[in-house]
Amino acid sequence: MAKGDLVLSLAGLDALAVQLRSIKRRMDDTGQVDRKLGHGELGSNSAFDAMEDFMRGWKDGRKEIDVGLDSVAKTAQEIVDKMTKLDVELRNSLREHEKEVKGGK
Repeated sequence: MAKGDLVLSLAGLDALAVQLRSIKRRMDDTGQVDRKLGHGELGSNSAFDAMEDFMRGWKDGRKEIDVGLDSVAKTAQEIVDKMTKLDVELRNSLREHEKEVKGGK
């Protein structure tokens, strides 16, 4: 392929947007893990503290993942929509030009 040629799989981007929304939906369906653990359930206090730290971090990280998934899915869908619109406009312009050329002969 020559340098500067653009190849874009609209079907691939559309599928990516669908898959990202599916991942987000499945994450949302799992709900929040907010079970409070007692100190004796995990054995040592350090294990309990580590689990508590993980749970706090997971909530923050999960929010970032949700925002990222939404953003990438939205961007992919916008690209598909805009490229499809551009493709239709270019096709229509080409057809109009062909009619003008044929009519001018």
